[in-house]
Amino acid sequence: MRLDEMIARIVAAKREQWGSGDGPLPPAGQRPRPAREGRFASALTQSDIAIIAEVKPRSPAKGDLWPVEKAVPLAKTYEANGARAISVLANEPFFGGSPDLVAQAARAVEIPVLYKDFVVDPREVELAHACGADGVLVVVRSVDDSELADIVATARGLGLDPLVEAFDEAEIERAVRVGATIIGINNRDLNTFTVDVDRAARLRSLIPDGVVSVAESGLRDRSDVERAAGDGFDSALIGETLLRSEDPGSALRSLTGVPARRRVAPGKHA
Repeated sequence: MRLDEMIARIVAAKREQWGSGDGPLPPAGQRPRPAREGRFASALTQSDIAIIAEVKPRSPAKGDLWPVEKAVPLAKTYEANGARAISVLANEPFFGGSPDLVAQAARAVEIPVLYKDFVVDPREVELAHACGADGVLVVVRSVDDSELADIVATARGLGLDPLVEAFDEAEIERAVRVGATIIGINNRDLNTFTVDVDRAARLRSLIPDGVVSVAESGLRDRSDVERAAGDGFDSALIGETLLRSEDPGSALRSLTGVPARRRVAPGKHA
């Protein structure tokens, strides 16, 4: 199955879930954090290139990645070894996560937590807030322009930072139009799952100055992180490289050891 087909399948399931009124409820006993927009974004610009380390129990394409019962200790390991933020999968059918897992991680660590799912309804942003998340992922190709604007506005109204993810030039333009302050570029080709770092660098040049940029997918080692830093990315979201490591803490430390990031002018690359 191609990546775009997989995304369409996940999004269709999410729309059916929220359209039928069967969206998940907030975890029992969890209290929303006070509004503090900017905390997640700030964490991504406090180092040469910040690592967002991911907690993902499984992948539709790769199968099981990490036991869900060990997910919270993993989040603590990430925090102890240099992660600037943690991404937690909230989707159960396809990724083995849940809103409750997001809430558990938010209670367990002090660094910001990103609620990661294919969000298609503003009510899920409210759920992310109730889980104690600091940021929420919004995948541009999952929503139309009106939905994108509503989800971004809802997030900001609740004090969450929306990370708006794009795959191509047109999606970056859509993200910019709604005033996204954090834009992620997914490095994977929608047809083949392959990673093209040259394409990611070219797309990075389309992100305006002052907007936080995140490189997503396919970063495997220190050289990949250094390349992203040299291309002007503020942050890198890394999951499977850490999840498949025998020692995620050690793997994370090796990924964070990058030189000072060189700022580049839009349209130019190191």
